[in-house]
Amino acid sequence: MDSLIAAAISTRNLIGEPDAAIENMEGWIRQAAEQDAELVLFPELNVSGYITNPVASRIAESVPGPSTEKILCLAERYSMTIAFGLIEQEHSNLYCTHVIVNGNGVLGKQRKIHVPAQEQSYWGAGNAIDVIDIGKAKVGITICRDSFFDEMTRTLYFKGAEILLMPFGYYNVPRGQYLNETIHGKSLVKSAWTNGFYELVCNSAGNRPPSMYEPKGKKFPGWAGIIDPWGEVLGFLEDEGNDEGMIVRRLDPGVLLDRRNHPNFLAKELRVDLYQFE
Repeated sequence: MDSLIAAAISTRNLIGEPDAAIENMEGWIRQAAEQDAELVLFPELNVSGYITNPVASRIAESVPGPSTEKILCLAERYSMTIAFGLIEQEHSNLYCTHVIVNGNGVLGKQRKIHVPAQEQSYWGAGNAIDVIDIGKAKVGITICRDSFFDEMTRTLYFKGAEILLMPFGYYNVPRGQYLNETIHGKSLVKSAWTNGFYELVCNSAGNRPPSMYEPKGKKFPGWAGIIDPWGEVLGFLEDEGNDEGMIVRRLDPGVLLDRRNHPNFLAKELRVDLYQFE
């Protein structure tokens, strides 16, 4: 891993308005570029919109596809590596997918592996856990629920990941309940510490009003943060007003090496010869 500047960005989530979503992305990418960011992470399904009803099949896209091509242009224009989410269609199958691009093209993608009950009628689960080389680092992606499975984060460690990108679509959280006060947030810190990862975390933002697609609407609490390999929270954004926002930090490879070379780094003591699933 080389030193790089990364941004975790929390943006509003629109249903089936990819052009508006990409226009909003560009505004944040421009701000990130002004702070010399080289890698930016956007939330789960930030391009297509997070929706769990039959509309999902109408707003899905192939990868590469129209939205990917537009974001490729942004990556080239701003010399940026961009990670974004959409509902992916491959043949007749749909997936909740996060894609990484830079100015040279699509670097890779990750489909959500652990699909919760409310999503299972609308898209399927991915069947591969991949590490993506972005040049300065090797990254893994855990989409929302995936982030809470130690088996997946540990697999990414063994496959060589140095940075975890953790996009979320967490919604309707009680007012005033921030991520770092929940078991969810504490588990992210634990994952960074046990595996020696840098973690970029971001959630959708904004109060999405009721619509023909969604009678009750949704409230996304607008979280974004960066955690270092020691479990130190380098920066965390949380807003009771559910606003958009961004955290930018430099990721120092020396910190990662210090953590992974520590004599008590947990991964050094793993007994994979004893762990079994039946």
